[in-house]
Amino acid sequence: MVKNMSEANDKTKFLSVKVSDDHMKVYLTVEPVAQEDSDINSDDVLKILQSKNVSFGIKKEVIKNTLDKVKQEKISMENVLIAEGDHAINGEDGRLEFLFNINKKIKPQEGAHGKVDFHELSLVENVEKEQPLVKLIDPTPGAPGKNVYGKIVNPVHGKPCVLPMGENTKVSNKDTKLLVSCIDGIVKYVGGVVSVKSCYAVEKDVDFSTGNITSKGTVVVKGNVRSGFILNAAGDVEVWGTAEDSVIKSKGNVLIKGGFIGSGKGKIEAEGDVTISFARNQTIVATNVIILREAVDCTIYAKNTVKVSGDKISIEGGITTAGAVIEVESLGSKNEVHTDVEAGIDYTAHQSQMSTRKEISGLKAVLKAVDKELNTLHAIQKAKGELPAQYTTTFDRLLSRREELVKKLKDLASVEILPVNEGAKVVVNKVVHPGVEITIGESTMTILEERKKATFYLTGDEIRIKT
Repeated sequence: MVKNMSEANDKTKFLSVKVSDDHMKVYLTVEPVAQEDSDINSDDVLKILQSKNVSFGIKKEVIKNTLDKVKQEKISMENVLIAEGDHAINGEDGRLEFLFNINKKIKPQEGAHGKVDFHELSLVENVEKEQPLVKLIDPTPGAPGKNVYGKIVNPVHGKPCVLPMGENTKVSNKDTKLLVSCIDGIVKYVGGVVSVKSCYAVEKDVDFSTGNITSKGTVVVKGNVRSGFILNAAGDVEVWGTAEDSVIKSKGNVLIKGGFIGSGKGKIEAEGDVTISFARNQTIVATNVIILREAVDCTIYAKNTVKVSGDKISIEGGITTAGAVIEVESLGSKNEVHTDVEAGIDYTAHQSQMSTRKEISGLKAVLKAVDKELNTLHAIQKAKGELPAQYTTTFDRLLSRREELVKKLKDLASVEILPVNEGAKVVVNKVVHPGVEITIGESTMTILEERKKATFYLTGDEIRIKT
């Protein structure tokens, strides 16, 4: 008996059993035994497990196979899983099933010949009184488990959820797990609650028949917004027709299915995104600006991105500024119209600089035109040896005008230097024309010759081009 006990003690030197900290797994490490008469068998391992009070989930077949392999191949086996408990299955938390689109985004689909159909686009989702909006899904209980010591492991039960009741919504009288609308209106999910707000609908144009419009909710104009009128909404603004030289302000998003056109007196200011078919001569200030065709001679300030999808003309003339990315199909035009694009600085947060930047861009365009006329006169002078008398007055006037423009630009250049957003870039998918001036941060590049597909980005203080 003493010899057998000694033999058993010797065997334990070649065995190591480790229980995981969570008491859910047991690992075996075995080293080969030198003496033929001292083979380790499964009972030796089971005795060690018994001494450690391990009683559940023991993998006897794994133990036997492991010991056989150690004996036959004379190798060590480390951290072999020989016992495993049953994990508790936690319950699922209660959740909400929204019965309307809570992430409504405008995603125009381009069809044949580059035409975009705006008819199906909308910022708003109409609901009717008593219409179900949200369904409450109950939490589920968990299932208990058991550790390797045979002790019960309690699950975490799912937590209940509550209906996100907001303005003009209520719990259904027929089903306490349903949130329904109290009125006919526009449904929104903002700030963790579902609200339904009345929608101010203008059946025709915003003009002298309606006057200026101020609304605490969403405004839908089924016609046009005529020149000189103001539309101010605490919600979204949707115009089915065209906006002329008007002012549109929104604390949400703005969708203009037609164009935004006029002599340059119009302005859209939105705290959300602005989506327009095309724009000419106007000013747009928003978080993101999406233009489906072209922006010509516009002033655009976007906190994040500007995307213009026009093919032959995307952005021509004016000044376009984005805090992060400007992406276009084409930039500038074959006529070499002076076109300013600036990325990397959020000018929407620096309203005081908007007029200054716009004035600088305008002066640069005029200076370019003056230089073009002067170059023509210089060419005439070179060809004839001297400038003919009929051109001298024009030449002197242009020189004086140029001097005046250069001085004004120098005075305006002393504006506050703003921090540059990392990753700012200008992406041109097809072509960028001469006459374009690209600014990223405080660095500027003037395009002198046509370039095909290119991405402009900032490295240090230098603008680089990736083709």
